[in-house]
Amino acid sequence: MLNNIFQIKLKENYFISRFKLFSKNRLSSKGILYTFYSDQLNLIEIGFAKNNKILKEKMRRKEFILLDKKDGNPFDLFLIIKTLKMLDIKLFHRNYFIYSNKTLRHLKTLGWPIGNSLYKKRIIRKRISYALT
Repeated sequence: MLNNIFQIKLKENYFISRFKLFSKNRLSSKGILYTFYSDQLNLIEIGFAKNNKILKEKMRRKEFILLDKKDGNPFDLFLIIKTLKMLDIKLFHRNYFIYSNKTLRHLKTLGWPIGNSLYKKRIIRKRISYALT
């Protein structure tokens, strides 16, 4: 009887420690999820900023343009990076991905803010080329 209680407590502690990643205080801070694009480097950067001031500072320092942004938390960024890795999208460096239609399609499907500017133009060009041939 005592052994069963000990095993149950041990399993509870294991599961609690295993899912500390989901604790509210660590990853629940609200902020802005964003997507940057560089035409020169052909890269997409996805990331998280705590507020607009930090996001504007990042925009000034880099050669990237802001595609879109939305409210979110760091856990959303963590999940999207893990999901993209599972979908076999190659991570270039930390939060940078090489631009491809496949990457944008997956980001759009997963609800990540990418805007319509790049993705929509390429789809329209593709449809026009199919219509002409």
